[in-house]
Amino acid sequence: MNCLDSSFLIDFLDSEGTYHEDAVDWMEGHSETTLATPAICAFEVLRGSARSNNEQFDRTVGFLRTMTILDLTIDAAIAAGRFDGNRHAAGEPLSPLDTLIASAARENAATLVTRDADFENVSDVDVTIYTNS
Repeated sequence: MNCLDSSFLIDFLDSEGTYHEDAVDWMEGHSETTLATPAICAFEVLRGSARSNNEQFDRTVGFLRTMTILDLTIDAAIAAGRFDGNRHAAGEPLSPLDTLIASAARENAATLVTRDADFENVSDVDVTIYTNS
């Protein structure tokens, strides 16, 4: 399973964005894999598209409905809390939102697909940076 970070979702959906082609290229090479995203990433992308226009919002909703949404349940929150504690103890903290995203990928044995460099050195999460640059 591939867990798409909000950076990927934004780049894939924004046809005029700098990294759109990178996201499209990645998607074309992974069309047969299960796609998921944490609920918090879905919200972040929906929030931005709702501020754009109705057509963009509807397109975003349609795309998200094709994916598995990884909910923030109490078990997911417990896992993220434990993950955050371990990261802090190791001197490698992430922001609270990045912690929730990385933990969701980790707990679901998914590869986190992102262009966010903050995830590059998270050794206990499988991370793919999809940009060619």
